[in-house]
Amino acid sequence: MRGYWFAKIALMVILFFTVVSGVVMYLWNWLMPDIFSLRPITFWEAAGILLLSKILFGFGKKGGHHPGGPSWKNKWTHMSEEQKNQWKEKFKEKWCSPATAKEEEKEAN
Repeated sequence: MRGYWFAKIALMVILFFTVVSGVVMYLWNWLMPDIFSLRPITFWEAAGILLLSKILFGFGKKGGHHPGGPSWKNKWTHMSEEQKNQWKEKFKEKWCSPATAKEEEKEAN
């Protein structure tokens, strides 16, 4: 019985991917050649574009945070000033170059 559900779900995923790839191909071939003078694409090229876009832009992530967890904006609004300053310092240490940090210190003084 377990194998039946797995086969059914696998078939649904393949069917969904096939339909969406067909839609991507249709929309590309309808719009892109006229707008940008690009050539029409095949079904497999459309499937590749779809897969590449899902890899680059994510598989259904909503709101930029983990499901069930608060977003960074919500966390930021509930932080005390001391916590915000600690976070800013950690961010500067990790991401700012030494030259940028020195310039910011000069501007602050």
